[in-house]
Amino acid sequence: MTIAATMMLFAAHSAVAQDKIVIGLSTPLTGSVAALGQHENWGASLAVEEINDAGGINGRQLHIEAQDNQCNPTQGITSVENLLQNDPIAVMGALCSSVTLAVMPIMERAERPLMVGVATSPLITEHAGVGGNDWTFRINPSDSGLAVALGNYLTEMNTIKTIAFVGEDTDYGRGGHNALTEALKGKGIEIVSADFYKQGTPDFTTVLTRIKAAKPDAVALYATGVDELGFIRQYRGMNIESLLSGRVSLDELLPVIQAGALEGATSVYPYAVQLDTPENKAFVESFKTAYGELPNYQSFQGYESVRVLADALKRSKELTPAGLKQALKEADFASVTGGNIKFDDHNQAHNLALIVKVKDGVIVIETMSGT
Repeated sequence: MTIAATMMLFAAHSAVAQDKIVIGLSTPLTGSVAALGQHENWGASLAVEEINDAGGINGRQLHIEAQDNQCNPTQGITSVENLLQNDPIAVMGALCSSVTLAVMPIMERAERPLMVGVATSPLITEHAGVGGNDWTFRINPSDSGLAVALGNYLTEMNTIKTIAFVGEDTDYGRGGHNALTEALKGKGIEIVSADFYKQGTPDFTTVLTRIKAAKPDAVALYATGVDELGFIRQYRGMNIESLLSGRVSLDELLPVIQAGALEGATSVYPYAVQLDTPENKAFVESFKTAYGELPNYQSFQGYESVRVLADALKRSKELTPAGLKQALKEADFASVTGGNIKFDDHNQAHNLALIVKVKDGVIVIETMSGT
């Protein structure tokens, strides 16, 4: 190949690359919650494929660039710094609350929107928008809103008076504890104990022994990934009769549920595949066709995050990070859940809080409320 031909080929490749609109994704692709990060990546990729098949953004194709953050704040900062080298118009992430809080200042300095779709720490909302960081937007409810829905449900049960709290020793676990404590004030329900474990803990025997002896009416669990599965297996293995509740990822525990081990367990979550809307049914079918399994909360939020960004890009007067930020502030986007995504002055959107419950070996939606 001649030098001239080589230069022409390089120029053609460069033109194609420049024609793409890059969206970064910082999510855990290795480590104890890698399965959740993979689902977020799958959901985002599915949305990109659908949008590109429909013509893209004003004729330009979207492209997802994913980086592994290992659910670790230090690695999260590295992942976002690497993503920024590819000039993304926005970054999605970072799934884990502690990582999200760590990368928020990086995105603010880079003046690029950060779209948060999974992390639930109330601190993210407090620090965003009028809280100081005007580049962070969150489409999922915070644990404050979810805790209110859970507190109301447990109160209406009229059988729960004492709760033992167990959560990971992160912004997610500690933020969840604070939010639930606040939500239960004046409701006649007391959190009688709080245990926080380090991520990667293999043995919960000491905590579970105390809980079994104390016999609380319920256990509120705020755990993720393999830690959550390990806790629940040991919990049921010790035949603890307290109601299991909190932020339990029931959609990740279908084999355990089908075996009858979690009958009666409840959880508050922003999404469930059982949502009966045309948009959700279409999403579930598309996801199953693409990946051979049901979507979960993380895949839904990856899918929704890309669609909200794409909607804002189409409305943006200019395809720049600043133009995208302004368009996000004016968002009024129809969610898969049937609600609408609008951001308040803290750049926090408000959508559904679902109480889901295991009944006869299947997950059902008990109540739905706004956050």
